[in-house]
Amino acid sequence: VVDFIRTSSSVDAVQVVLQQIAVLFCFLCIGFIVFTRFQKSALKSSAPNPVVAVPVGAPVASAAHAGILRTRWSALLTNLDSTHEAQWKVAVIEADKLVDDALAKAGFPGATFGDRLSNIQPGALLSLDGIWWAHKVRNRLAHEVDYFLRYTEARQAVGYFEAALSELKLI
Repeated sequence: VVDFIRTSSSVDAVQVVLQQIAVLFCFLCIGFIVFTRFQKSALKSSAPNPVVAVPVGAPVASAAHAGILRTRWSALLTNLDSTHEAQWKVAVIEADKLVDDALAKAGFPGATFGDRLSNIQPGALLSLDGIWWAHKVRNRLAHEVDYFLRYTEARQAVGYFEAALSELKLI
């Protein structure tokens, strides 16, 4: 049987075809990798960057608190730039904590983040609807073990939290 395989021209033809298919498959895989890299960079560049007007009389935190917050925000963005879903989850949860802390320090009443959001009068914070949406994403991350967070969803949630911090003039 081994001699037949070594000397048979039909086996050689099959072997050549399989080699060509393998080379084609490698090029397709490389193309897919390049395509996904471009898609990821396109998603990053098209992430929401809302422009929000600050309402009259909105509370603003101290400059020292704002500096610490900016440092934490930069670390959070590093997690968001990762290729791992777990890091995106950390970024959303950290952004939620930052906005919660910022609202508490800015004087918004309430024992929990949800309470603070509920106590905000409509129109007092223009980014309120976005914060609610992002906070709901954070709650799903915290309470649903098998929740799959898409990158675009993580970017959007962090973008809403960023809008709130910008509106409060903290970042």
